[in-house]
Amino acid sequence: MSVSKMAQIKGVTLSETLMIKALEAVPEQGFSKTAFGDALVDQGINAAQDGDFVRRVMQHLKQAGWIDFDGTAQSWHLTSFGQLRLPQKTIPLVPALSSASATMLPSNRLDRWAEHGRLTIGAVACLTLLMALVGLNASFAWELGREAAQFQILFTMGVMALDMMRPGFVMIGFYLNGRGRYALGTIALSMALTLSPVSVLSTTSILSASFLLGAEINRDADTRAQTLEALRVQHESLLQRAAQDEAAWRQECARGGCGRIAAELETAFQTTVAEAQAVLDRIVSLTEAEQGNSELLARMIKTFENLGLFGGDRQILLPLFLAISLELGALFGPALLLQRRTQTMTRS
Repeated sequence: MSVSKMAQIKGVTLSETLMIKALEAVPEQGFSKTAFGDALVDQGINAAQDGDFVRRVMQHLKQAGWIDFDGTAQSWHLTSFGQLRLPQKTIPLVPALSSASATMLPSNRLDRWAEHGRLTIGAVACLTLLMALVGLNASFAWELGREAAQFQILFTMGVMALDMMRPGFVMIGFYLNGRGRYALGTIALSMALTLSPVSVLSTTSILSASFLLGAEINRDADTRAQTLEALRVQHESLLQRAAQDEAAWRQECARGGCGRIAAELETAFQTTVAEAQAVLDRIVSLTEAEQGNSELLARMIKTFENLGLFGGDRQILLPLFLAISLELGALFGPALLLQRRTQTMTRS
């Protein structure tokens, strides 16, 4: 099988002579797709600036048996048949591997592993981020549809579907723009960005509710601390008064017997003790209520207040900032990761 005299690829006619000249310009031992594309551009083929065009030309030459890809060295090379097609070339008796290529083998393998590791970590990060965003928006939809069970379920399903559709639209838009179909690509990206405000608003609402709760906990804690201090002072005062009433009652009993006056003093003492016990019960109740609140959330809000971020509207603006960050990561992260993966496969 040989390359035809005239090859038609993506509307561009390539002659056999032109492809031979391009192959003459690249190293025989090994060359990349970029190097071959530059060689085609040097021959006047401006379409070779498109990576997909170069890939198709190389696949055409590979099917014809002129070139082949070396998975170990991660490079393309001329086959024995391809070397015969070049002027003044003979079949090599022993396929020789250059010392430079041999030296690059461990490095190339390490680069492939590193690239695979980066792609894997990126995929896990994108999936985790998308799941977090879907979960936050689903929580908002679940709370919003509490009036009826069917509305709650359907609304939650709809919001989750929208969250998973938006990254898909972005990936489609990037793919179409990369293929030169800018109109459809722009429409896909516009649809993703048009649906984004729904997600941003719902995520902001959920996060803002947590911030408002933390601020309310801090206000309640301040009020509770003032109330506890007043109750402790009152309790100490009642204990002192109860001690005085008890002393007067016992003194009266010791002096003139436990008569009417002693009975009145005893009643006053018991009343004071009951009041002191009631105050003590309130102190215990307020202390237990304070321990039941989220100390971490309250301290986080206090930290943001001390930093002075976003001023007095931080309960709204800071959640909005976080929601936009989550939205951008979930929208464009998968598309950029897929584009990186495609570029890696294309280079191979």
